[in-house]
Amino acid sequence: MGSKKLKICISWSMLIWVVVVLSLHHLVGCQDVGDYNEINNPAVLPLITQFVYSRMSNLTAVISRDIGNRSTFCIKDPEADWNQAFNFSSNLDFLTKCIQKTGGDITRRICTAAEMKFYFNNLFQPSSIDNYLKPNKNCNLTSWVSGCEPGWACSIGLNQPVDLENSKEIPARTRSCQTCCEGFFCPHGLTCMIPCPLGSHCPLSRLNRATGVCEPYSYQLPPGQPNHTCGGANIWADVGSSSEIFCLAGSYCPTTVQKISCSSGHYCRTGSTSETPCFKLTSCNANSPSQNIHAYGIMLIAALTTLLLIIYNCSDQVLTTRERRLAKSREAAARSARETARARQRWRAAKDTAKKHASGLQAHFSQTFSRKKHPEELKMLDQAKSEIDEDLYPTCSNSSITSLASPAPSKGKKKEPGDLLQIMHEIET
Repeated sequence: MGSKKLKICISWSMLIWVVVVLSLHHLVGCQDVGDYNEINNPAVLPLITQFVYSRMSNLTAVISRDIGNRSTFCIKDPEADWNQAFNFSSNLDFLTKCIQKTGGDITRRICTAAEMKFYFNNLFQPSSIDNYLKPNKNCNLTSWVSGCEPGWACSIGLNQPVDLENSKEIPARTRSCQTCCEGFFCPHGLTCMIPCPLGSHCPLSRLNRATGVCEPYSYQLPPGQPNHTCGGANIWADVGSSSEIFCLAGSYCPTTVQKISCSSGHYCRTGSTSETPCFKLTSCNANSPSQNIHAYGIMLIAALTTLLLIIYNCSDQVLTTRERRLAKSREAAARSARETARARQRWRAAKDTAKKHASGLQAHFSQTFSRKKHPEELKMLDQAKSEIDEDLYPTCSNSSITSLASPAPSKGKKKEPGDLLQIMHEIET
């Protein structure tokens, strides 16, 4: 019994696999014709959706390489950035709805690589006017179908092959025009659809009869066409020139057709695909575009105030220490100056004393030498006088002269030793 059940399970699995393969073969065979007869079959519709998404992925990969080469100056990783903007694999509901709305010819309404390049190249031209494209094969002065209006698109002819990866030639696309699908945008001046990137919100617009504007976008209905209605999104560019297509601040858009308000405790910036939790000690009300960081501001102010107080106290202490050091250095300098002045005074006093003592010695020595010199001069004068007297008075006897002259030298000899002793005593004292 077990082997029979196993064989039955294998048989059913093989049968399902054959059905899937045949369905894919049928899809591949009719992809250029746009004849999806099974779009209302719930079992086959997911396969059709996956198949269309694979073709869109190949198309966006081709465009990403071309645009990435021109925008490397502001995009670090073009492939990753492009994948982040056009990776819809998590939710393909918008694509399924578009397949059902277009009757299965969605691949005939999606822009080819040539049309996408034509649109994005206009974005790189600074002289281009917002929301307007140059004339092309389908929208020009002689041919202007309803699909050329913003928010509308057309289909390629039934007998015309479709090559989404063709980046050189724009196909003729003027048949079966209708409003753009949700999740796509249809530029003014092109008759095809381009998928909106993640982070945008591209629902069908509604006419505001008071202003005549198709909200939430900013284009108006063409005059003289009463059957023309508001379509889908009409532009995707930078947030400055196409802010209406981005998911509004205070809400997030997990898909390009779904907008959810931010819950309490979270915040959502413009173009958010998910809500971001707020930091601790912050408050975030519902629909908050940013988090309330007043608590962090107060903490920062308190920290800065504390830091300034610490710096002030430390600087005061440093200044006090510095003043003490300067006072000590000034006292040491004053002490050194006083000692230097005292030393100079002592030196001057010693110098003056030495000068006075030297002058006294000089005067004393001069007196001493003058005393020594005076007796010698007297002796010489006495000798000269005696010789003169002998010459003048020869009759006088030598004995008498000797007797007369002898007392004087004896007296001089007696006084000279006393004078020398007195001089030596004065020198010693």
